[in-house]
Amino acid sequence: MNMTTGEVASLCNVSVRTIQYYDKKGIISPSNKTENNRRLYTEDELNKIRVILALKDMGFSLKEIKELLNSNQSINTLNLLLEEKTLHLEESIKNNKELLEQIKFAKKNISKDSEFPVSNILNLQKESGSYQEMEEFRKKFLGVAMIAGIFQYSSIFTAILKKKWKPILIAYPLLMIYAAIATKKYYAVTMYLCPNCQNKFKPLISEWILSNHTYKTRKLECPHCRETSYCIEIHK
Repeated sequence: MNMTTGEVASLCNVSVRTIQYYDKKGIISPSNKTENNRRLYTEDELNKIRVILALKDMGFSLKEIKELLNSNQSINTLNLLLEEKTLHLEESIKNNKELLEQIKFAKKNISKDSEFPVSNILNLQKESGSYQEMEEFRKKFLGVAMIAGIFQYSSIFTAILKKKWKPILIAYPLLMIYAAIATKKYYAVTMYLCPNCQNKFKPLISEWILSNHTYKTRKLECPHCRETSYCIEIHK
């Protein structure tokens, strides 16, 4: 069965110009021609074009595809090339993920009303690593806090179960000491980034304790621009 360029393009869901381009580059050329020079493709050539499109979707260049099709290597050769593509894509995904995190961090720290110069992006770029460091510190901090919470509630449960208050009297002073140390430690390693002027600062501990806050931000007045906003936590 012979097919015209247009029929092949329709079956492969590509443009006629794409098929003509592959022909021009010598990647796949029709073996049959009519008297008026119309180019006709066979079923095997149609399948080859489908292979070309599949490899192209996997990220192979036309040069690589041409070499594969013209070689006498088995599909194991393709498997090796796919392994290389896999490593390359994994590295690319990793780099793009890091880039995405930088972009998200920048967006979080630029308020809609900020009128400071574009050069402030350098401050955000510089502090991106500190934000990631704070994320890691926060996870470890919460892990320890969960252990303390388990200790607290187990002492309450034991007191209720045994109808004795001694476990609570022993546990609570220890928990209060832990809370004071933990609060001091958290404050010591934390600074804040103003979304208005993109400068970092450290608030007074009294302001820090009394301020409204979310999981990653606190509502503070920036000493640089005097704007009050929810500032994101970064590691000192």
